[in-house]
Amino acid sequence: MKQIKYIWHASENVHGRLVLIAFVVMIYTVLNLLSPLIFSFYIDNVLGNEPIKNVFFQMICHAAGGTEVLKKNLWTGFVMILFVYSFVCFFQYLRGRLNSVVSENTAKNMREELYNHLSNTHYSYHVLNKSGDLIQRCTSDVDQVRRFLASQYSEMIYSVCTALIASVLLFSINASLAKLAVITMPILIVFAYWFFTNAQKIFRLSDESEGALTDKLTESISGIRVIKAFHREVYEIERYDEKNVDYLNKTFELLKQLGLYWSFSDLICYIQILIIVLTGTIMAHRGELSVGNLFVFISYESMILWPIRNLGRILADLGKVSVSIDRLLEILEVPMESKEGLMPEIKGQIEFKDVSFHYDNQPYVLNHVSFKIKAGQTAAILGPTGSGKSSLIHCISRLYDPSEGEILIDDIPTTKIEKRHLRKNVGLVLQEPFLFSKTIHDNISIARKDASFQEIVEAAKIASVHEVIEDFEKGYDTFIGEKGVTLSGGQKQRVAIARTIINPTPILIFDDSLSAVDTETDAAIRTALKQVSSKCTTIIITQRIHSAKDADLILVLEKGQITQCGTHEQLIKEDGLYQRVAQIQSELEVE
Repeated sequence: MKQIKYIWHASENVHGRLVLIAFVVMIYTVLNLLSPLIFSFYIDNVLGNEPIKNVFFQMICHAAGGTEVLKKNLWTGFVMILFVYSFVCFFQYLRGRLNSVVSENTAKNMREELYNHLSNTHYSYHVLNKSGDLIQRCTSDVDQVRRFLASQYSEMIYSVCTALIASVLLFSINASLAKLAVITMPILIVFAYWFFTNAQKIFRLSDESEGALTDKLTESISGIRVIKAFHREVYEIERYDEKNVDYLNKTFELLKQLGLYWSFSDLICYIQILIIVLTGTIMAHRGELSVGNLFVFISYESMILWPIRNLGRILADLGKVSVSIDRLLEILEVPMESKEGLMPEIKGQIEFKDVSFHYDNQPYVLNHVSFKIKAGQTAAILGPTGSGKSSLIHCISRLYDPSEGEILIDDIPTTKIEKRHLRKNVGLVLQEPFLFSKTIHDNISIARKDASFQEIVEAAKIASVHEVIEDFEKGYDTFIGEKGVTLSGGQKQRVAIARTIINPTPILIFDDSLSAVDTETDAAIRTALKQVSSKCTTIIITQRIHSAKDADLILVLEKGQITQCGTHEQLIKEDGLYQRVAQIQSELEVE
């Protein structure tokens, strides 16, 4: 039931057309069943002179001037059949057009809703789920629903209407032969239902296997530089082949089930048609059934059996759709980030009050962290890998909320500030920046679409990347490739810095984002930043003493705890990690 509700919800702008499809298919079915009756009328009543029992044909005969007139003008039968099939073709076209409009609009609505939902889910959801599987759900699973609405929905209505209307007509002609004509229908329906329930489990396994295959492909393409650098092509190909073989085996199992269904259902249908032909011929020879009615029975038998047989295929596709919708609903049922909260003017004061944090079912990565950064100050956070530096930054921008304690921005708890508003006021430059497959100009201006070219150039100069860009043949119109693959690590970081500072924010965070640039460029960037962001609260995550020494406040983070706090002059004199790192880096510079 929830699958039907979801399709109804996704097709909200084409509800009228969805209902109209059923109406059009019913008219199409009636017209399609009319032609054998016209043949029967001309064979039995016009040529055979049998009395006319059908009210509809009585009216036609009366309008034409009697059966003798029709007998002398047999071309009228041709015209009637041509007329009927003209309408059949028209309604078939209308059915196809409506199918297309409904299916494409519904798929569009589904894609938009899924993208919007994924964009607004919690960051932790994306961390815990594989991107390849999410891509497969938003593409292959949506397309499965689209294909069903494009053909199988109307085909299902056609199959049911044909079976019901044709059965009623056959019983009105000859009840005893009609019983034989429909005797295998329950068998086909039960067999189709058995196939549907049995195959549905295989559909899910096949779908999940396809998701794993897509995820492996996405991972390999994204990491192709690393794969080639470490000569891992053979290993990755083997891993991909494993996923591919698993998908092949599960899909082949599904095909075996389909082969069993089609062959067995074909056998039932052909036996049923043979029974009707033999029995009907014997009854016609005995005079118990007219030749015209025998023609109707044989024609209708195919019209009944093949749609019922195809109902199994439709149910099979319905099974796929059911699995696909369940996988889509798994995404849509994930809670989205709340859009409620305060939207205060942010000046930039940051305070941690006894903050502790851990990821789901993991040990604490921050333990009772407390410190205060005044608005406009520059703070540096230094610590070894795994000390909790990035987690601390994630908590400031509310990618995660603290497990214990609270974080205050201008004396307001971050949990009370609307997330989008908070992130709009926090500029964040990551250690591994993501650049889009666009020009350098478009990447820098992505945070401010109204930025002038001069403002883009000024941001690039502050990030010490302007001269590098000018050396490119197309300058700022240089296309940098997916994820900035054509740029070096340092160039990507500097473009990301320019992208962030072009949109001034009261809080600016560098999450080890100067790690790929040399010391001289690092110093130049920090000097330029001081000139343009004197009123901005700046946090620098770093492992370099040179990057931290000019900060107003330096925090040393070890194993999730603040072990040292002060200025460079204070900490360089204290025994501790800061002093040891300073000595090591100083010795390395001398060497």
